[in-house]
Order: sequence, then C-alpha cells, then structure tokens
Amino acid sequence: MKIIIPTLAAAFIATVGVSTSAQAALIDFGVSALVGSDLSYTGGSLDASTAFDFDGAPLAVTSVGAGDASGLEQFAAPFNTADMFVSLSPTDIMYGTGTLGTPVMKTWTAGNGDVFTEMLTAVKQIDRSTPNAITVTLTGTVSDSAGVFNGTPVAFILSADQVRGPGGAISAGFTNTSTTVPEPATWVMLALGFAGLGYAAVRRSAKDKAVLAI
Repeated sequence: MKIIIPTLAAAFIATVGVSTSAQAALIDFGVSALVGSDLSYTGGSLDASTAFDFDGAPLAVTSVGAGDASGLEQFAAPFNTADMFVSLSPTDIMYGTGTLGTPVMKTWTAGNGDVFTEMLTAVKQIDRSTPNAITVTLTGTVSDSAGVFNGTPVAFILSADQVRGPGGAISAGFTNTSTTVPEPATWVMLALGFAGLGYAAVRRSAKDKAVLAI
C-alpha cells in the first residue's frame, strides 16, 4: 500500500501533464493589408464608418507568436479574405458594444491540412477617437478540423487609418488571439494527483516518527 499510493500519484501527475499539453493550444498571429487601395469602408470618414470591407484585398501574415498553432507562417501570402466584411451596424453599437450586424467568418488552412473556421459575432470595443482611423475589437469562436479548437473563444482586433484623410489609401491590419484551457476533468485529476502525493508524504512522516519513538 505504501508503494502503491505514491506510484498512483505519480501516474496521475504524468497523465495530467500529457493531457494538459494536448489540450492547451494557442492562436496568436497578426496580418497586414498589402494593397490599401483594395480596402473600403462605408461612411463619410473612416473614424465614423459603419462597415469595413477586406473582401478580395491581399493580406500577409506579418507576425506569429511563440507557440502559435494556427499553421500560418510569417510573411505567408495571400491570406484568405473571401467574404470578409466587418459590419458595425446597427447604429446602437456605432460607439459602443453589441452584436455584429453581420457575423464575420474567416477560414484558413494550415500547412498540415488542418482547416480553421472562425466566427466573430460581437463587438467588444470601438475606438473612434483618432480622426480618419478606427480600432475595433471583435469576439467570437474558432474551431479546427483536427479538433484542437472547438468553439474556443477568440479575439480579433482590427486597426485601420487614412493618413491623408478620406479618399486616400487605407493602412490596415488585424491581430488574432485565442487560447484553449484544460478541461474540468484535467483539474480533477491534478487535484487527485496532489492529494495522493500529500497522503503518501503524511504516511511516510508518521512512519519516521514511529521509528524515532522506538
């Protein structure tokens, strides 16, 4: 029994380590527009716009975070932007938060064939404080065909500006971040593992005290 308990505890810890590493994953990359003239927006100026259109614009992945599991490589181009239209209507989220007038769907295929689908459905924050510029934070979920990400929360931050004002070329890009977390079962196993180690330590301490008493 004295040998079995620590052995089981060690097995618990080992299992948790493997499970956690398999379930914890990260998406962290940034994208920039290659041709600003291919981007468009709806409204009198970019800071007052109600929609932003990436549709058909060539984009390049300009940054990839450490541990990123998106399968996208830095400077890989083009990034698939088919039907990528960010609508900030209705007007109740013109300057605040709410549900997107039209959900934004992004898809991409990793080098290993894993297909990612991201659905952005809500506006978390809008910054219109800079003339001829806008920054929008959208939230939603991301899933992939390999099952690493399954409806995992994701954040998308779009930044765009027109240095020369309305009518000029647009400089734009976005960042994409998402992190999976261990499932509840993993935390239960972790707790059991530490409990097993604690119990073994207490038993060993009691044994040592008994020997000293003799």
